Amino acid sequence: MQNRLKIILAAGLCAMAFLPPAMAKKKIEPNPYQPLIDNSPFLTPAFKARLGARDTVSLDFIGYTLIGEEWFFAIHDRKTDRAHWLKMDVEKDGIKIEKFDEKTQTIHLTVGGIGFDLALAKES
Repeated sequence: MQNRLKIILAAGLCAMAFLPPAMAKKKIEPNPYQPLIDNSPFLTPAFKARLGARDTVSLDFIGYTLIGEEWFFAIHDRKTDRAHWLKMDVEKDGIKIEKFDEKTQTIHLTVGGIGFDLALAKES
């Protein structure tokens, strides 16, 4: 089962390389209330930073594979319906994977300066 998952993930990584750029990206609309948030005298700077940070609840760790000697991790963002293939310690779209525990299949990542752990999503 693990080998089959690795083959599927590697094939997905190769297929994503050939997607047209228009299919790979969706436009995210800016928050129309951002000026109100930025200029509010009632919100602390820490609270404003958390509001501006990317929504971490919508991220899923959906797979990983080892190609050569480099680990690649698949992160799905439910909010934008995009999947990101990331290497360890390389930031992409504000997401950076810092640690991977192969035994527990858990990654530690940083999103907009906020660190948290994600476990591999189980198959339905």
